[in-house]
Amino acid sequence: MIRNREFGQVKGERKKLSFFKVFNGADLSSECMRAFPYDLMRSISEKDFSYKMVIRAKWGSSWEVGVSKNSRCYYMEKRGWDKFVSDNALGRDEFTTFTHTGKMCFNVSIFEQNCRELLKPRKPPTMADPIEIKKEEGECSYKDVKKEEETVESSGGVDVGDRKKKAKESKTSKKKAKESKTSEKKKKMKVPEFKITIRKSYLKFLAIPKQFVNDHIPDESKIFTVHHPKGDGSWQVLCLVREARTIFSSGWTKLARDFPLLVGDKCTFKLIDSTEFLLVISKKARKKITKGC
Repeated sequence: MIRNREFGQVKGERKKLSFFKVFNGADLSSECMRAFPYDLMRSISEKDFSYKMVIRAKWGSSWEVGVSKNSRCYYMEKRGWDKFVSDNALGRDEFTTFTHTGKMCFNVSIFEQNCRELLKPRKPPTMADPIEIKKEEGECSYKDVKKEEETVESSGGVDVGDRKKKAKESKTSKKKAKESKTSEKKKKMKVPEFKITIRKSYLKFLAIPKQFVNDHIPDESKIFTVHHPKGDGSWQVLCLVREARTIFSSGWTKLARDFPLLVGDKCTFKLIDSTEFLLVISKKARKKITKGC
């Protein structure tokens, strides 16, 4: 008569102490899940308690698990138990038996939900190689995500291109503001002026350049004071505003005689106040004219 070896092994193990656990969606690390049946622990000899618990699988793997006791029960310590659960990827409604073989060694049999016994180790869930992850519709690859993360990290949460663009725009804006401010400052510091070379007719009246009139001369006729640059005198001159042109008229001939002004003098009129001019004559031009006479 042929005997089934596996059947004989099961029949023999029925005489040994054993217990079972079902690994479902509950907390697999809870004290209740790690607890031993009270009657089982009462049946194990005190001599066996001197050994550390070992759980051994049929394919040869084993796990050491510490055993502790509280006022209610004996239980397996969390560290070793979690290692056993994790290495076997338990938690899918497996039916698992633990059979005591002596000296706190337990043979474990794991039955899957389809009632098949697990006879070789489960491969733990492995992550696909990130580099080989393909793009699906509406998703991006690991490379794209990694690149984006590195870009964001290196820029403080802002895209590098945008940051450079903003920095450039900010720099340009600051430069323009500085130039504008400098220009305004120069305008404020610079005294408005116009230049005239004296002709013979200018000794009777002086026509003021139209652009200067538009920028600095009021729309009504007024008396202006013209000062000598060395303080040798000042003259009251009427600035006559007309639609066609604006001229120095009344008082101008006296200024031309007293100053004195000569034909060919290069004159610069500086507006030092709203109704005051400083008249400066080029020394080189005056020396040349005097030499020629």
